[in-house]
Amino acid sequence: MKPDDLDRADILMFLNTPELDDNLSAMLDICTEKLCAAAQPRTIYRVLPVEHTAEGVTLGGLLLQGQDIALHLTGCKEAVLLAVTLSAPVDALIRRASVTDMTQAVMYDAIAGAAVEHVCNDLEAEIKAKYPYPYYTARFSAGYGDFPITQQGELVRMLDATRKIGLTVTPAQTLVPMKSVTAVIGMSHEPVRDARRFGCGNSCEECPYNETCPMAGRADSR
Repeated sequence: MKPDDLDRADILMFLNTPELDDNLSAMLDICTEKLCAAAQPRTIYRVLPVEHTAEGVTLGGLLLQGQDIALHLTGCKEAVLLAVTLSAPVDALIRRASVTDMTQAVMYDAIAGAAVEHVCNDLEAEIKAKYPYPYYTARFSAGYGDFPITQQGELVRMLDATRKIGLTVTPAQTLVPMKSVTAVIGMSHEPVRDARRFGCGNSCEECPYNETCPMAGRADSR
């Protein structure tokens, strides 16, 4: 991963600021270089059948809990289950900075957030090139809406992600390495209606989470 791979506007969005002064901007450039050097992105995915049953929607036979994920996969016969991680060295970089310089630690955290999104976007483009469905939903992760974070472990096990990319789940259902993502992307031959709360690329006015989403307005401006 190279610093030029990352959109500075995305990093600033994760920092929750529109701009930085010259000193902080220079620090951000240095932190971006160091984090990109430390990152070891790893990815895995599976294309699985989707079934809508009386109990809810299933993915590869696993019942996904919550109405939001069922809505998200409406009309989909298949879906992609994916996992992405920047790997342990990024977590170590953030931990060290949190002891010595909290400003850098916050920057590393924001840069890592943008980096994970970049890797997810690249993986999604690869998947769409290989499986040319006319319609895809946005990524939807456990913890979005009423899709419970407690299913995180089941999703990781379905991918065999611990063995294949070193991704594990704590008893609190957080991912380790910390800068990691699991997500579901619906695939359909008919138009889809996303139920994602975050950066979905569709109109914010139609999103059920538009009042609380930190990305509100960005989708409409693209």
